[in-house]
Amino acid sequence: MAEGSRSSALADVIAGGGIGLLLGTVVGMTTSEVVATVVGALTALLAVLLGLDGSDAAARSPVRANALRIGSLGLFTVLGLGLGLYVRINNPIALSPEAQMAKWQHTFPDDPTLAKQMMVYERTGIRPASFTYGKITPAEPVEVAVDEAKSKAVSGVLFSSLKDFDVCTRINPARYGSPEEVLAIYTRRGAPAILPGLRERIAAMPDESQQVAVAVTHDVLCALQREEERTQEATK
Repeated sequence: MAEGSRSSALADVIAGGGIGLLLGTVVGMTTSEVVATVVGALTALLAVLLGLDGSDAAARSPVRANALRIGSLGLFTVLGLGLGLYVRINNPIALSPEAQMAKWQHTFPDDPTLAKQMMVYERTGIRPASFTYGKITPAEPVEVAVDEAKSKAVSGVLFSSLKDFDVCTRINPARYGSPEEVLAIYTRRGAPAILPGLRERIAAMPDESQQVAVAVTHDVLCALQREEERTQEATK
């Protein structure tokens, strides 16, 4: 019996930790709206993960199972988020700045200014409004334009709209009397693009599962908002 309990506890930790690590890593690495789809799909699985599907194991020890799964979900989501942000910002498999510079100097051996411009553009997304050609062109300040898609990919900001909307406060289930009231906030004007899709998936769940789903969704998005705030503070 003891061996079975240990195996069950390990399975609960693996279940919560696996989804948490996947969720955190995907959210940390991506800069596109695919996050809404991924988070929505994972949220739809939370009813099963948290033992709300009526399974025998959940019925035997719902509190203990839920505590292990929720705890491991939260812990590994934070770990995955840190991993995803590190990979996105630092791109550890990319060439070093020195190697990138050497590559562009080899490509444009007679134009050191252009080589520098190309290296900076490749690494940061910042480019001159017009690239400068010329063997003896001085490396003076130039008017620049930013490639938003590329600069966003190396930014530490996750979703500025989460902070602007203040999801930690506005979708906190403790402020409302029912999941329906919480879900109504998901479609308010100015709500982040991720929320309407989540609302549809949570609303499709059984009534008894929605309370847990909105609570977990709040916890995950609030953690992302706080991570964004910490990142912005660190880069000031």
